[in-house]
Amino acid sequence: MRTFLSVVIIIVAAFVGFFMGSGMNEEMTGATLFAMIAGFACTIQAIESKKKR
Repeated sequence: MRTFLSVVIIIVAAFVGFFMGSGMNEEMTGATLFAMIAGFACTIQAIESKKKR
């Protein structure tokens, strides 16, 4: 379930980045940037939650 939620968060971040980047004529750059940031955050959160167990 957590993996699915992480993927959904990354996809939503990519869509948000796409639309934010379209204001600067950099759609794919915005989508990539937002998806990378969300991906790193999800990865770090997964590592930290694993340590607490």
